[in-house]
Amino acid sequence: MAATSNGNKNQLRKVYLQKRNALNEDDVLSFSKKICQELIHNFNFNDLNVHLFYPIKTKKEVNTWTIHQAISKSCRLFTSVYSDGLNEWECVSFESNTPFKEKKYHVPVPEFYKSSKWSQIDLILIPLICFDLDGNRVGYGKGIYDSICAQLKKTTIKVGLSFFDHNDVFIDKENHDIALDYCQTPSKLYQFNF
Repeated sequence: MAATSNGNKNQLRKVYLQKRNALNEDDVLSFSKKICQELIHNFNFNDLNVHLFYPIKTKKEVNTWTIHQAISKSCRLFTSVYSDGLNEWECVSFESNTPFKEKKYHVPVPEFYKSSKWSQIDLILIPLICFDLDGNRVGYGKGIYDSICAQLKKTTIKVGLSFFDHNDVFIDKENHDIALDYCQTPSKLYQFNF
């Protein structure tokens, strides 16, 4: 499906959310495990500071708990916690065995964590709805991931996670959009901007 009209993100979001919602729970788990296996094959996580976003159950997102389990002994884990006082997402670090609970927007967050800095992150794994071959992504449309990526150091590796391979999608880029460096699907690693 090629889409090139101005402001096509809402239409792409609708189409790809329908595709994702059509997946059953077994598909979500199977595809998530394949994405994890491919990531482990394609990236060396040893001694890196790795930021994970944890899945919101009701949205059929990539199950990043499989990635958490696979890399937690070889790297330092970070995630995002919404700070009501600051009215923004805060970068936090935590121990891999820390229990999690659902917070704002049903986002799983660690019960115990330390405030950290976005500049500490070496690699960030970013959920998405669809992507194009320029590394542009469509998310939920709230701008959360772009605002987080804007605070990362320039050398931070940005890796998208997608159940679906590229399918002739062209995304109308906006000024605030920050492109991915890679996108991992169950079958392929896409590389951008190199």
